[in-house]
Amino acid sequence: MKKSRKTAKPAVRQRRFSIKTFVIVGIVIAAAGVTVASRQLAGSKVTKAAENPTPAVSLNSGNKYVTVKVAGREVQVDPQTGKIKPLTPEEAQQLADGLKTMLNKSTEGLEQVQQADGTVSMDLKGRFRNVAVARTNDDGTVEESCVDEPEQAAAFFGIDPKLLGVQSTRTLSSQPVVKTPARKVSQ
Repeated sequence: MKKSRKTAKPAVRQRRFSIKTFVIVGIVIAAAGVTVASRQLAGSKVTKAAENPTPAVSLNSGNKYVTVKVAGREVQVDPQTGKIKPLTPEEAQQLADGLKTMLNKSTEGLEQVQQADGTVSMDLKGRFRNVAVARTNDDGTVEESCVDEPEQAAAFFGIDPKLLGVQSTRTLSSQPVVKTPARKVSQ
């Protein structure tokens, strides 16, 4: 009789194990289904937003541009040619202000700090940077470069060097702008 009791208990344990397994698998499948559904719903909202862009009128050329959200930024594009609207003077100034801070090589206000172990350190306060920049060419390719001088940045973006604080036409550093080959961006 003892043998029969021992064999009955493992069967109950196996049944409990299989029920638990089915419940866990069911929960995982339900969670995956909810995740897929929410991603599809979010994707359809993005698609609908791209299909119904808000039109905007350019004050410079009188052409109508369509505003499209790309990577969290609103970009105005000519719907007939697909070209991005040229920078307005205000946009060029914003771009120049951002680059001016990063390309600043002034030592004014920077202080050396002598450490206890004899080393010297200095907080550069965001100055002396190399900046990776990119732009979309007329043919749809993306051109990338790395600049460390305001003149290089102005030449790359085709903006007035005076916006970047360049007062005179001094010679650039011995290192030229390194450009990577343009590549077509697939959509």
